[in-house]
Amino acid sequence: MPKDIPAPGGLPIVGNALQIDSEQPQESLARFSEIYGKQRLKSQFQRLRLTHRIGPIFKLRVPEPRIFFANYALVQDLFDEKRFQKNVGAGLKQVRNATRDGLFTAFPEEPSWAIAHRILMPAFGPLAIRAMFAEMKDISAQMILKLARFGPDHLISVSDEFTNLTLDSIALCAMGTRFNSFYHDEPHRFVSAMTGVLSESAARSKRPSLIGKLHKESNRKYKEDIETLESISKEMLQNRRQHPTDDQDLLNAMINGKDPKTGQKLRDETIIANMITFLIAGHETTSGLLSFLFYELLQSPEALKEATKEVDNVIGTAPVTVEHMSKLPYIEACLRETLRLHPTAPAFSLEAKGDQLINGEYLIKDKQACVVLLMRLHRDPEVFGSDAEEFRPSRMYGENFTKLPPNCWKPFGNGSRGCIGRPFAWQEAILAVAMLLQTFHFSKGSASYQLKIKSTLTIKPDNFYMRARLRDPKRLESLTQLGPETKSGAEDRESKNKAGATNKEGLTPLWVLYGSNTGTCEALAQSLACSAPDHGFKAEVKDLDSAPSALSAEIPAVIITASYEGQPPDNAGHFVEGLKTASKDESKGVNFAVFGVGNKEWKETYQKIPIVIDEALVKAGANQLAPRASVDVAQGNIFDALYDWQDKSLWPALSKLYGKKDEADNDGELGALNLEIGTQTRSKLLRQDVVTAEVSESRLLTRQGAAARKRHIVVNLPSGLSYRAGDYLAVLPVNPSENVRRVMKRFQLPWDATITIDEKRPTSLPTGKAINVSSTLSTMVELSQPVSNRVAIGLAKTIPEEKLVKELEARAAEEDFQADNVTLLDLLEDYPTANFSFGQFLAAVPPMRIRQYSISSTPLSSPYHCSLTYSVVDAPARGSRHGHRFLGVASSYMERLEVGERIQISIRPSRNGFHLPTDDSKPIIMACAGTGLAPFRAFVAERALKKSGGREVGPALLFYGCSRPEDDDLYRDELDKWEAEGAVRVRRAYSKQPDASEGCKYVQDRLWLDREHVRELYAKGAQLYCCGAGAVGSAVEDTMVRIKADVAGCDTETAYKWVQERKGDRYYSDIFS
Repeated sequence: MPKDIPAPGGLPIVGNALQIDSEQPQESLARFSEIYGKQRLKSQFQRLRLTHRIGPIFKLRVPEPRIFFANYALVQDLFDEKRFQKNVGAGLKQVRNATRDGLFTAFPEEPSWAIAHRILMPAFGPLAIRAMFAEMKDISAQMILKLARFGPDHLISVSDEFTNLTLDSIALCAMGTRFNSFYHDEPHRFVSAMTGVLSESAARSKRPSLIGKLHKESNRKYKEDIETLESISKEMLQNRRQHPTDDQDLLNAMINGKDPKTGQKLRDETIIANMITFLIAGHETTSGLLSFLFYELLQSPEALKEATKEVDNVIGTAPVTVEHMSKLPYIEACLRETLRLHPTAPAFSLEAKGDQLINGEYLIKDKQACVVLLMRLHRDPEVFGSDAEEFRPSRMYGENFTKLPPNCWKPFGNGSRGCIGRPFAWQEAILAVAMLLQTFHFSKGSASYQLKIKSTLTIKPDNFYMRARLRDPKRLESLTQLGPETKSGAEDRESKNKAGATNKEGLTPLWVLYGSNTGTCEALAQSLACSAPDHGFKAEVKDLDSAPSALSAEIPAVIITASYEGQPPDNAGHFVEGLKTASKDESKGVNFAVFGVGNKEWKETYQKIPIVIDEALVKAGANQLAPRASVDVAQGNIFDALYDWQDKSLWPALSKLYGKKDEADNDGELGALNLEIGTQTRSKLLRQDVVTAEVSESRLLTRQGAAARKRHIVVNLPSGLSYRAGDYLAVLPVNPSENVRRVMKRFQLPWDATITIDEKRPTSLPTGKAINVSSTLSTMVELSQPVSNRVAIGLAKTIPEEKLVKELEARAAEEDFQADNVTLLDLLEDYPTANFSFGQFLAAVPPMRIRQYSISSTPLSSPYHCSLTYSVVDAPARGSRHGHRFLGVASSYMERLEVGERIQISIRPSRNGFHLPTDDSKPIIMACAGTGLAPFRAFVAERALKKSGGREVGPALLFYGCSRPEDDDLYRDELDKWEAEGAVRVRRAYSKQPDASEGCKYVQDRLWLDREHVRELYAKGAQLYCCGAGAVGSAVEDTMVRIKADVAGCDTETAYKWVQERKGDRYYSDIFS
């Protein structure tokens, strides 16, 4: 029987509204969770004096019924987005008068929210936020100069100055507009209007509609304030339309962006609504955060001293740069602790999706509004201890923060409707605090000041003043220098990456769309696009999610994609979902072809997504130009497969359809880039869409002199990057210098040579500007890619000696030619007389791609660092006749890196459940070999940390295959320690010394030997994970089939079907090549 929810009595019509202090509403609501009148009261109004404890849940009518939650135990169910969704409560309903269907106030059922959210998410990505650093610093410098010029005796109105800072920052960074608030005595008219709207919205939310109509003067002022907000936003929008820019800011995203799922653009009304939303939400809460922070720091001299010390140690007297943002963990802890005690958006509202039972105690009816009181949740002593009311940044520092239970700190809201601008606010706040502490000594304006809260729909300190005294007046100018502009990856590239951009007349538009996680399909797409002009087409390359699922009947589309465990690539998910729901004839008139990439070792999901796309388009009425290609990456060269398919199927079909006369030569002659070679100038390296991280550790894991080297590397993550155990770190590598020197020598180029590539030929390299050859070879192209048969034949045609021509043609025809990993560079050294130009070489080699590695650390240990465990590929090159070694591009690059050097990386989420179970008590079984141990080291480390912190964790069983105990038994000391603590049981198999592992040579042998343990844990609900090369994955799967057949007494076919049914549910694999 559900419990009754306490509900203090109220008055007719107004309910409990008069029991809420209009000046301190959040404090009143917080106190409701503590007290309520114990004695029998003679009148309703006496109940304002509240003395009886009613606990952490209560119901009020204010004037609509709402249930309030005030502790950690009760709110957990509310954060399940399958059971509860955002409720646009009374206050936000009033704010909607100004912000309408903006991101913050849109109703859950309004499609405009999802469209705007998808369009705007990239504008708040790590690279975009990084690119805003210079403008953020510009505004912070204005504030610092103002405070310095007013002198040490000036009383600083803290909330007002931080409002100027944050409003000017969001206006400049997101919309390219300068409000210049620091140059005026009065607040900007947007601030005045916004304050009026928020205050009146809060007041109106507590009034019954009938009473509200009587407030004529406040209603008139309210309308005027809304009109002011709208007029300012309209002026900014009109100015941008009249004076367009190439800025990759929020305003351009709203004006030009298209929803990757529906293809829709935002209406002007929605753009204006979101401009008001971001101008309010983008500054109001952050200014409150900074104001509360300085109040708490001035109340806590030790914390202020520690924060200043961190700034001095990390930055010193140098100008603050974007690289410093990730190196100030104590300041971040201070910000977190401030938001714990003073969440500037102090509550948020959710509503039930159907009747819901909370904590097994309280029944919440469908659509019932539930309010989470953050001021009480964040101070729950069961979570934060007996000193939960005190400011103690150490509790939010490093491991202490990551060890906190989930959902106990929610200042940015919940789930998909959480604050989209969190990365912006975080960088802005860290920067402001760092610059202020670097420049000034601060003191209270009044030693006797007691905190008073000013509340609208947000909170901030009221009448709080402080003074600022320069630490060193001589340093002021250098500290506020903007320094070199911080650009986004897209700006740094300066690359015209539209593959078909050409001035050649008479070309038919063609879309080349790719789905790719690792860059392979993107490289194939670029390769195909490069040959398009020769066939009369102007190709544009884009990822599938950048294209509407309803493809154009006017532009033929070639789709190149892979599958990942049967799921679409990360940049193809929206496109595929759109196709699945397409109606019949929706794609009528569309001409398309699909080139599918996969690996047959994964027979259950081989080519799944290419098949889905191909069949869905046909079903929707599209015309299939050419039979779908199905290429197995494990068999031969995928570039040759692409060349063969496009020459025999794609181009003939397109030429026939569009009446083209194929201009491409059919004698195998390769295309070349038109370029000029220079030797005088140098240029900056091109950047990819990655961020720069610092290497903090690099060490050898295996015995010195062991047959194979395996290494451990740790990087410091930049601010804004986060990960989970099981995720990947993507690395953008640099080619081995030996290979670069070989190319320079072959083409007789000096070390400082530059080239300028003609813009008319599509390429992924920068065009129309001088670029450094050695840098380009190091960073932009793949030098170790096995040469395709087509390129080898094309090279043969440039050799003057007929005997050598036939020799190379015969080599290229041999079955083991591809297996030997012969590179184009190998062939150029084998045939030095070939008249093969440098332009042909650059056109023939694919662009540099990223490499993904499983992260081998847990963020619970340190959210600012992550480690990789990798094998160094270094062996005699089978395809070289000159004694060269085959060096893994990424592994040899990482091995060369020293502590303190920089590496370009990005975090890639793992797919399909390859994370620890959300229920810590659930058992796990892990099987791996070699560096496949990486994610499982992270899993076990996380479980061990939780166990040491008093959490109950389930059994963990790790099967690990390696060579010998003394050679490559990776992380043995760590695993032994965790095993002794009861966090894991490890079962090893030594392939070179099986007598040391109970006769087990491989991991599958050990899995079979300990099958009873496996059966026992799986029966208790264990999840099974496998990581390693394809052979490991297949062997583990076969062994699981054997175990099932043995346990169940069934045939192999039945057991095999049972195993397949568990994949993606309780059986997850992460297989690498």
